[in-house]
Amino acid sequence: MGPYYRNTSQGTGAFFDAFYQHPSLMLLFVGAILALAFYLWRRKDR
Repeated sequence: MGPYYRNTSQGTGAFFDAFYQHPSLMLLFVGAILALAFYLWRRKDR
């Protein structure tokens, strides 16, 4: 792992390492966050 993970716990480091090894996971993660935000925003409008 790179120097970014020095001050993080092992679990957090593994979490970011998974994104580093599989960039498509990051797109999926961002997409899920956007979908959730859109869903909550739509629900609040009613």
